Amino acid sequence: MTLTTRRRVLLGASTLSAALLVPGCGRLPFLGPAPSSCLGPDEELPEFEDGGSRVPPGALVTPYEPSPFRWFNDAGLAVSPDGALIAAAEHRDRSMLGLTDGQGVILWDTAEGTVVRRIPGPAEGAIAWHPGGSRLAIAHQRHIAIVSVDGKLLWNLIGHEDPRDDSARITALAFSPDGSQLASTSTDGTVRLWDLSEDQCGAGHILQPEAPAPTALSYLAEGSILAVGGTDVYGRDDPPNFLEQWDPATGERREILDDQERILVDFGHSADGTLVLVTYEPATLEVHTPDGTTSTGPETSPYTHSARLAVGAQSRVALQSPGDLLIWDRDTGEETRFEDMRLQRICWSPDESVLYTLEEAAGVSAWDGQSWRSFELPRS
Repeated sequence: MTLTTRRRVLLGASTLSAALLVPGCGRLPFLGPAPSSCLGPDEELPEFEDGGSRVPPGALVTPYEPSPFRWFNDAGLAVSPDGALIAAAEHRDRSMLGLTDGQGVILWDTAEGTVVRRIPGPAEGAIAWHPGGSRLAIAHQRHIAIVSVDGKLLWNLIGHEDPRDDSARITALAFSPDGSQLASTSTDGTVRLWDLSEDQCGAGHILQPEAPAPTALSYLAEGSILAVGGTDVYGRDDPPNFLEQWDPATGERREILDDQERILVDFGHSADGTLVLVTYEPATLEVHTPDGTTSTGPETSPYTHSARLAVGAQSRVALQSPGDLLIWDRDTGEETRFEDMRLQRICWSPDESVLYTLEEAAGVSAWDGQSWRSFELPRS
């Protein structure tokens, strides 16, 4: 009897070890997140980090139909710190159909609306511009490329994993104000910190927020606080989630700012630290000033479950919901609304005088308060 019991224990341990090696199974929760690391430009990405997709054995896969009208991915739109350039990622569909010679991130001149260059490489995640303006962070499914503005690869950051029940994608990136740190969050539910300098790269803390898979990041107080929150909403039955503050130097959570029983969809901060957030169930737009004052913004679309928020440096706010775009000035109360717009991303120029929008078929457009201007589409 003793021998039989012991043999069963040993078989159980053997089975567990083997399960960890099955492709697509992922890491078990008690093992914790995989370590982060930086790879130089001459080092190869590990398997499945080079643009491939992992499908668990036995999974039913719906055939994917590429479209010639999908020009851009919906996850990334970023303006350079001086406002001279804007970046967005091309969709893989056109290269799959042979309509373009390559895929990459397009840089436009914001004054002329003309394409400046293409930075080659797949990019299905977020894009962020370094505060110095000389480099960008470009995310794909599970890795982040740090590239110079002229397209030179400097580092590949790896560590984000395949989530258990969703596709892998890095949903948000944020540089600290001095550019020495990059924060990234993914559908794997972690927030990873990376220490960057001109010629060095190192893996920092791995944060594990309580809210599942946060989708927005923001540095505050000269980089001493990292705000983490937001979510992709699947329905009214989603659990509530909260806005958390973390210490990026120690990797410790400081406090939960928004502990109401609701779904926080997106948030952003102005230059003076004013917090603007959009929620679903109830659908609200709220403003929290540094002195503790809380107010409610204009009426929002009932479809804030898939809203995107852009908070300007001073007082302007833009809220994009399906078929609706609201532009609001918190100081003057002025509102401008546009209907029947199918936008994927929005962002302000550094001086908040121009709102840039991204639509997967039409590309980048700019609103200067008087009229719209469309940017040129990249050539093949």
